[in-house]
Amino acid sequence: MARVTVTTLGTGDAFGSLGRAHSGILVRAARTCLLIDPGPAILPQMHKAHVRPSTVDAVLITHLHGDHIAGWPFLLLDFQFASRRTRRLIVAGPRGLAKRLTKLSTACYRELSPAGLRFPIVYREVAAGAELTLSGTRISAFGMTHSRTELCLGYRIGIAGKAIAVTGDTGWCESIVALADGADLLVIECTAYSTDSPDHLNYRQIAAHRHELKVRRIILTHVGEELLRHARRVRLSIARDCGQILL
Repeated sequence: MARVTVTTLGTGDAFGSLGRAHSGILVRAARTCLLIDPGPAILPQMHKAHVRPSTVDAVLITHLHGDHIAGWPFLLLDFQFASRRTRRLIVAGPRGLAKRLTKLSTACYRELSPAGLRFPIVYREVAAGAELTLSGTRISAFGMTHSRTELCLGYRIGIAGKAIAVTGDTGWCESIVALADGADLLVIECTAYSTDSPDHLNYRQIAAHRHELKVRRIILTHVGEELLRHARRVRLSIARDCGQILL
């Protein structure tokens, strides 16, 4: 069975607390490289992790907040002028995906208009409850609780015989239990240590629900300053920028 590598490129909250990079995760197996959430620092973080951007086969986006998508123009910039990509790129995510990403990239660089790209981009809008295949991976989408104005999704990814669950940003909801059920790894947001928010999780909430999460391994990401200040009290693994998990 092929080994699966999960690289947590960026693990900080929207404020980049204590110098952590914004969100970004790579899921890789022998013939697949899936990028989840191209946050603002995605390109330098990929270089730090010694991953060539050109190896990305597809992009999966949990929601359309800036700390999860603002690296998109720079990823395209690499594809267009450095990697000189010619093979198509599939990008999947919530409704409004194509319009938002196109507007973002062309606002930064007019040269990145869809008509001017040397490679085709295929956008696939995903709804909660949807299932799709993306670059050889089986993906199920789960509705999360994070924003009143944006559809926010968690994803369960089946790759090389392993199941990886990623919540994206969310407050506590029962969908997390279903998302994690039987997975080999749950990458779960944990912005705070104990401060409550309807839009984000804290460590005490996750610890209280730990018995419900039937998953082999949990790692915390999207971490904020409060969580990091209390890191010695945390009994679950905290992701680090450019960290690797082997499955």
